[in-house]
Amino acid sequence: MHMNLDEVIMASIAEFLDVEVHRDTETLDLSSKIEIVRKRIADKLKNASAATFAKNGSMNYEYEMFFSSNPNDRIKIDGWIPIQTDKIDKYDKISEYIEIGLLRKIGVNHS
Repeated sequence: MHMNLDEVIMASIAEFLDVEVHRDTETLDLSSKIEIVRKRIADKLKNASAATFAKNGSMNYEYEMFFSSNPNDRIKIDGWIPIQTDKIDKYDKISEYIEIGLLRKIGVNHS
């Protein structure tokens, strides 16, 4: 099973944001962060199995999370990014996260 380009891009962005906000890696320089992401994506591509993907071949994303850059970030990323449901720490707080605008359901008309 191969990931298509959209899936690779979304996985790369998700990994980069994880590295960007993680306590252990947030102070690394940009090239170090990119190298970590490159290795993680290479591993994902090697280990990509049918179990990781929904039947239609795309990642199984039910929610999007709002992400806002810190003022001192060299790369500014503000907007919505799909998040795998199992990556949401407190599943019972999803409705609360939606109320405060941190999460939104994918596939809902946002106009």
